[in-house]
This record gives sequence, C-alpha cells and structure tokens, in this order.
Amino acid sequence: MSILGAMWERVRSIGGALIQKDRIESKKVWLLSAAFFVVIGGYTLVKELKDLVFMNIVGYDYLPAAKMWSIVALIPMVFFYSRLVDILKRHQLLYFFSFLYGIGGLVFAYYLGHPSIGLPNTDTSKYRIFGWVFFFFLEGYQPFLVSLLWAFVNTVTRPGDVKNSYVIITAGSKLGGAVVAGSVWLFLMRQQSSLATFSAVSSMQVLMAVSGVILLICPLLIAYLMRTTPTSHLHGYEQAYQFEKVHEKAAKKETGLLSAVKGMFSGLYLLIRYPYALGIFGMIFFWEVVNVSFNYVRLGVGQETSSSLLEFGAFLYGQIFFMHIIGLFIVLIGTSTMVSLLGERRSLMLVPIATGLVIWFYLFSGGMISVGVAYILMRAINYAFASPLRESLYIPTTKAMKFKTKSWIDGFGAKLAKCSGSSYNLMLKHVSSGALFTVHVAFFSGVIVLWTGVASLLGRRFEQAVKDNEVIGTDDKPLEKTV
Repeated sequence: MSILGAMWERVRSIGGALIQKDRIESKKVWLLSAAFFVVIGGYTLVKELKDLVFMNIVGYDYLPAAKMWSIVALIPMVFFYSRLVDILKRHQLLYFFSFLYGIGGLVFAYYLGHPSIGLPNTDTSKYRIFGWVFFFFLEGYQPFLVSLLWAFVNTVTRPGDVKNSYVIITAGSKLGGAVVAGSVWLFLMRQQSSLATFSAVSSMQVLMAVSGVILLICPLLIAYLMRTTPTSHLHGYEQAYQFEKVHEKAAKKETGLLSAVKGMFSGLYLLIRYPYALGIFGMIFFWEVVNVSFNYVRLGVGQETSSSLLEFGAFLYGQIFFMHIIGLFIVLIGTSTMVSLLGERRSLMLVPIATGLVIWFYLFSGGMISVGVAYILMRAINYAFASPLRESLYIPTTKAMKFKTKSWIDGFGAKLAKCSGSSYNLMLKHVSSGALFTVHVAFFSGVIVLWTGVASLLGRRFEQAVKDNEVIGTDDKPLEKTV
C-alpha cells in the first residue's frame, strides 16, 4: 500500500471510529476541523507576510527589536482579552476576534498599496509607523485567534476523545496550511513569469485580502456548530465533574470595578500560582526561543538570495508548504500511535529530543540548504506533534486557566520567549566567526536539556490529574464524576 493510501486508511479508520461511537460527536469534530482549516490557512498567509512586509518597510535589522517590543504592545490586548472572557461566552469570543482580524486584514490590504506608507515606498526606515503597527497587529493573531480556537476545542473535548478527535482536527489544520501555502507559492511564482496579472505590491495586497476573507468563514462554522450540536456534547472535562457550574456561580456574585480588575489579572495569578501552568509556559518558551533563532537566520538567507519581493515571498511560502505536508504525514501516520504507545509524558519528552537532533544536524552540516531543511523539520514536528500535545494539557484545567492563563502564556509568554531568542540573535553579531559554533552548541544544548526536564515533570502531572479526576486551577479536592 502506498503512503497516500495508508494516510487515507488512517483517516477512514479514525472517522469510522468516531461515527460508530457517536454521530453527533463525529459531526462536531469535523466542523472543528473545518474551522482549523480556515484559521490556520489564514494564519499561514499572515505569518510569512508579517515578516516580509516589515522587512520591506522598516528593515531586516529591526526585526529582533520588533519581536522584543511586541511584548509591550500585546500587554493591553491581554488585559482586554481577559475582560472579554468574563463578559462573552466562549463561542462569542471566537466571533469577536475572527471578525476583528478578518476585517482588519481587509483594511491592511488596502493600505499596503498606499504610495507613501505602504509597499510602493521602497525606502526602509525605523520611523515608518505603518510597518510597526502592521507587525504588532498580526503578532496577536496566534494568541488571540489560533490559541482561542484551541481553548474552545479544549472546553468541548474530554481526555478519552483526544486520541481520535485531535488527529482529525490537527490534520485539518495541516491541510489548510498546506493548501494555502502551496497556492500562494504557485501564485507568486506565476507573478514572476510572463503570465503575471498583478504587480509585486498588488500581489501582497491580494494575499492579505484573501487572509481576511478566509478568516470570516470561521464564525459561520462555529455558529453552525453551536446551533446544531446538543448542549450535552459541548462540555469538556471540567463539566463532566460538575466543577465549572459551582465556581462560575460563585464568580458571578462579584461585580463592579474590583471584579473586572480581578478578572483581568486572574490569568496571570493562576500562571504564577500553579506550577502546572508554569510548565506549559516552559514548553512554549523553549520552543519559541529555538524557533525565533532559526527563523531569523532563514529570513536573512532568503533576503540575500532573492532579487525581488515576489521571489522572496515564494522562497518563504515554498518552505511553509513543505512544512505542512510533512506535518500532515506525521499527524496521519504517527501522532496518535506515538501517544498511545508512549503516553503523554514520554511523548512530551520526545519533542525536545527530536528538536535537538534536528539542531545538531544543522550545526554539523552547515550551509544554506541545511537551514531550510532544519527549519521545515522543526516546524513540522512542533505544529503536527508538539502543538496538539501542549493543547491537550489544558483539558484537566478550569475555564479560567483554559482561556485567561492561556492568553498570558500564548501572548505575553510567547513574546517573552521571542524576545529572548531575538536577544540571542543580537548577541551573535558580537561573536567572532571562530567562536560561533561553540556558542551555538552551548546555548542549544542548555535549552534542550531544560526543555526535556520540564516536559517530563509536566507530563507526569497531567497523567496524575487525569487519573485522580482532578481539575487543575483550584485548591478543591478531586471531584467524583457525575455524568
């Protein structure tokens, strides 16, 4: 049987298992998978476009500074998000941010073509405010939309459903990323040929507009899901143990300004209060440090080897296409099998170990090609294997930890990690070429060792919580299952 045949059989077997178990549950999973298809498709577009546009408006040398300043820029949004969690229902949060980034994408698409503040002005400068605003706005896409969708999934998924449901959902996200990245790659290649129909600037505007339109499909899918799915199928782990109902009633008794302030800071408090949340933060932190370090090198190589904006864009999206394709193979063939065989703890430990092996491949092989290969493999491992594992860690937690603490981790925490990675990139400019290899080995070895230790402790805590029917994020004793 061919590899594609094996992948198709894997999807059929998982889908068949879901249908046999519960047709309503199967429909829910496929709708969530479709939502991830469009959200990750839009994210794939803007993630590369964010760096591409910033480098052509502000400049490549200011990219590490942009990563660092994004921490400050996103803090007000994290507080705003935490307040919205107390006001809006979980699906309403998705509606709000989907429309915010959908409409925002269309607005930015228009101004990318502005003759003075947009791409037509080829004079790069740190004083061009539009480039900074564009970068900071799109930096919020991941914590306030992609992570929000994962948080929503975690509230409607129980630990026993993870192995099958998350495979379909993650496969949908990989397929969305692959379809969009591949389409963009072909589109940009066409615009460099005699068959071109758009200029370089217009091509970037088209991509930005498409990302906005794609994203506006998400609230329609979620609305259909909420309307057609019985309430009994829209509750996750904490509802199964009748925890959230009790504590949400207690929380509603507090009103006024004090309650609003407490609500905005509660996510940060839980992050500091519970080592489990700090462990999840550690998993994000170590990954982003490695990711930012490699991405900076990759962008530099792409800019040096590209003669035009279109060629640079094709270079970036081509790599992302292969990353999603490899990720799709990992999801459909190995992810759930690996988790079933190794368990959560060993699977979490496998992520930094595999990432470390890829880093060692890059360090000892060197060259332009190895940078691209290493980046593609690391991203594929993270988004196809590590990301679903990290998201499943939120299942045995409270709603506040799923939404508020998660927003701090994916927003402020991830940006802090990017700041650290960017600081490392800036430091390397002052390191001699002879000492560069030694510095890399020492730095990445330290990161991988710490990352593996955190993964081991975190996985052990997760397995214990599920075994004891515990809801992490409260000092209450484990509750008896009632439904």
